[in-house]
Amino acid sequence: MNRTHLEGVAETLATQAGYTFYAGPEGDMAHTLRGYPAAWLTPMELHAVEGRSHGRATYDMTLHLLRSGARLAPEARRTALADMERHLLDIFAALSLDGRVLAVEKLAIRPRTFALTPHGEISQTATARIVTFF
Repeated sequence: MNRTHLEGVAETLATQAGYTFYAGPEGDMAHTLRGYPAAWLTPMELHAVEGRSHGRATYDMTLHLLRSGARLAPEARRTALADMERHLLDIFAALSLDGRVLAVEKLAIRPRTFALTPHGEISQTATARIVTFF
């Protein structure tokens, strides 16, 4: 199944970038995260399917990268956000090279203006449309 394959590839790439990988609904972050840096993959949405036995399946993917940041100075915060943005670009560029992925489209990366957990972390969120074939 393409969904589980994409989750496995995302986990491998995030782990290689130095992040502990988690997957689940955003509401589970606060009681699941055990440490930073962390990557959190939300459940992917199957956006479109074309074809029957062979075709294309398109998923919407959201990946959060998080790291501690409650006490970072402004310059250190900017540097950390830039590093996370670079990591997200690298992860999605590598994802586009996977054998089942036809394209990574509409990639958007944005820093979060608020913490996703009560730990006071900083985070970057990437969303993309992943076109796969089956």
